[in-house]
Amino acid sequence: MAKEKLSDLEKKKKELEQELANIQNGLDKSIDEVKEGVSTSIAPRNLVKKYPLPIVGASVVVGFLLGSSRKNSSSSSSKTYSSRSQSDSAISKEIKRMLAKKGLSLVLDYIDNKVAALKEKGREAED
Repeated sequence: MAKEKLSDLEKKKKELEQELANIQNGLDKSIDEVKEGVSTSIAPRNLVKKYPLPIVGASVVVGFLLGSSRKNSSSSSSKTYSSRSQSDSAISKEIKRMLAKKGLSLVLDYIDNKVAALKEKGREAED
């Protein structure tokens, strides 16, 4: 009888260990899925696709602030660095121009996609 109880306890122990292992595997899998989901959702490319207008607006504001702070610091520098500040200014202007062009392109693509989606919905509603 004692051996039978000991055998039952060992069997129960193995079942509990297996259940704990299954729970641990499930938790590990869930944690991995959450990590993957979070990393995917906060990836810069996905954020830009999801919120293009706010991202472009923020980019313009940051570019303006950086440009104006750069302008203020270069205007207070001595005259000997004027050629360097002019080349920096030309580079920063070109970068701003390229960013504005890219931002405008993103906005226009976004609008085109929305218009195409609305047209598609209109066609589906007609059918």
